[in-house]
Amino acid sequence: MKRQEAWLMAGFGVILILLYLLSSTNLIIKERKTEIYPVSVILDDTTDESYQNFKKGVDRAAIELNADVSLITLYEGGDARQQIERMAREQQDGAKALIVMPVAENELEEALAEKRIQIPLVLVNSELPRDKVSSVVTADFDAMGRNLAKQILEEHGNSIPVYLFYSHRESAARQHFQDGVETVLKSGKCEIKKFERHGDGTFRKAIEELVYPETARAVIIALDPESLLETAAILADSSVYPEHVDGLYGRGTTTPVLNYLDRGVINGLCVTDDFSTGYLSVKRAVEILANQKLEEETVLDSYYIQKDDLRKPEFEKMLYPIE
Repeated sequence: MKRQEAWLMAGFGVILILLYLLSSTNLIIKERKTEIYPVSVILDDTTDESYQNFKKGVDRAAIELNADVSLITLYEGGDARQQIERMAREQQDGAKALIVMPVAENELEEALAEKRIQIPLVLVNSELPRDKVSSVVTADFDAMGRNLAKQILEEHGNSIPVYLFYSHRESAARQHFQDGVETVLKSGKCEIKKFERHGDGTFRKAIEELVYPETARAVIIALDPESLLETAAILADSSVYPEHVDGLYGRGTTTPVLNYLDRGVINGLCVTDDFSTGYLSVKRAVEILANQKLEEETVLDSYYIQKDDLRKPEFEKMLYPIE
């Protein structure tokens, strides 16, 4: 009897040991190792200040999809050659996929043709032929520009000139947006004057010439978020300039730009869901690396909003996403 009890106790001991091994170690059932996906995001600017919501989307995707994401800025904004060099460096340093906002599509296409970049590439806010890149996440910036120009013609007609303000920094998104704006304004027989920023005084001088020596009026479209923010600050700091600017318009989603829209300094704004753009760009990169079914092109909607739209729930959620 004692021998049976001893065998029984020994059996229970073995069972307990097995249960412990099953529940707390991987000696018997090995846990599946979590795959980490190294991805580099290369912007087209020297800082990420204009990409606040985009970065929030990238960070969320990195957590949810096990991506090790590096966010890379340029030493000099608008330098296509330097951007391609950064892409090659990230590839050499171990990135398995690249997410890129191209400075110049033609130079990037040449680099791809030369096979300087040989890992999967997801383009953001740009487009290249499908055989050149793995996936695209973008808004239709040409359509965005056309829509904005139509709104301006409806509100102001074509009797006063439209000033186009833009920085010297190139970007594919800005070029497509400008093409759309100019196409509609030219077809509407509107006078267009262009002002490329070459220093802090470029935009201020253009506005001052509406006041002195003879008074005149104009509508201003800022073609990139940086130019819009600078122009809004100039108008906000003056009691005279706003009397000669019938409206300030542009694109952007940063908090300072939205605050100027809320204050009435900016009259109309083109916005996109930058959080979703950031999230989906990382998602596409992970899908490629995990050999999952891939959606090659994702075109997100853009919206024209005015001050009153900022309080609408759908825009509040899009423009002020919670991380």
